[in-house]
Amino acid sequence: MAEFKHLVIAKFKESVNVEEIVEQVEKMVSDIDYVKSFEWGHDVEGQDMVTQGFTHVFSMTFDDKEAIASFLTHPKHLEFCPTFSAAIDKIIVLDFPSLLVKPPALPPPSPEAVPPSVMASTPLPPPPPPVSAPAPPPTPTPASAPA
Repeated sequence: MAEFKHLVIAKFKESVNVEEIVEQVEKMVSDIDYVKSFEWGHDVEGQDMVTQGFTHVFSMTFDDKEAIASFLTHPKHLEFCPTFSAAIDKIIVLDFPSLLVKPPALPPPSPEAVPPSVMASTPLPPPPPPVSAPAPPPTPTPASAPA
């Protein structure tokens, strides 16, 4: 079964302290267990012709459609809605099943994460050739005294 996303794209009013609103959204979603994950961001290009003035996006992940419905009727969400509504100039909200096409790349394992059995079975590269030290300068021999 696919996860579900709740996507909110917003343009805030000029007079709004956006950082304060974002902090309130973060607090709200952290208090609601139905929210599996939460991400947000803002437009960095500022291409108004393309963005139509929208500046921020909020993305929440849920296990299923019912979890979104439970989130939307949760008392913490209902309490926050008037604050958010008063802060926005325009909004788009989409709820949809998420279809993963390309999973995130896995980071390479750290040496500490590789089990010793794997390390033991991995052949080591040959050691580098020995570096020969330069020959010491000849030691002077004492001059023999004339007889």
